[in-house]
Amino acid sequence: MLLVPQNETEDKILEEHKQSNCTLHLLSSIPSATQKKCNLKLCNNKSSEGGVMIYVVCDGCGDMFCLKHRHPPTHQCASLNIASENKVKRREMAEELIAKYFKKTNSDTNDNTSTSATSSKSQSFTTKPKKKGNKMIEVMKLKSKAQGDSSIPTDSRLYLNVEFLNNSNVVNKPMFFNKNWTIGKVLDKTAIEGKFRNENNRIAVDDPNRLVLLNIETGNILNTEKKSCELLENGDTIRLERLKDIKLD
Repeated sequence: MLLVPQNETEDKILEEHKQSNCTLHLLSSIPSATQKKCNLKLCNNKSSEGGVMIYVVCDGCGDMFCLKHRHPPTHQCASLNIASENKVKRREMAEELIAKYFKKTNSDTNDNTSTSATSSKSQSFTTKPKKKGNKMIEVMKLKSKAQGDSSIPTDSRLYLNVEFLNNSNVVNKPMFFNKNWTIGKVLDKTAIEGKFRNENNRIAVDDPNRLVLLNIETGNILNTEKKSCELLENGDTIRLERLKDIKLD
């Protein structure tokens, strides 16, 4: 193995190596004083006699480690703690936002003075009653028209009426999903079906453009970390919305 110094080309070093009868620029010829050590104090890895260990710089903490300890979990990288803290903060923000919406929902339900016959589409999320009639018949009709991934086993399918964003030209349609998918994955599939831009993986949980799924029957924002079968049942109606289109106090 050859060592290529900075500001030198591989072709030049290789040519010099050949001309020296393969004695120049050998990695094993590096003086021991310049050899690096693994930053993990408990590391016992050593180079073979006359050789040198290969080390890798961790992208998370910037320290140098041997191949065995190069992965963040093996040297308890500080970046893991930062990522964990950020995840906790995002979850707390999401829970706070959902709790705020539920508070609004309960307030509207208990408000007997709200008797207006005409309400906005965003207000109807918390006031729309459950569908009446024989739900079993509705589900049978839904199954005959629903679209989805044909690879999903029949006994694992969850059949739902899907409504799309306000003011969009996408036609509402019946669809089926895997009942073991998380609500987050159902949201992703719904956004893809409607060809809507989904930036949830890179924007804040309280960003106005964040996509959410609503259960129209209950008026609840669905928790993306829950399994769909925990929050929905066959025949339910869900709507894809953006936070900025939902009125919150």
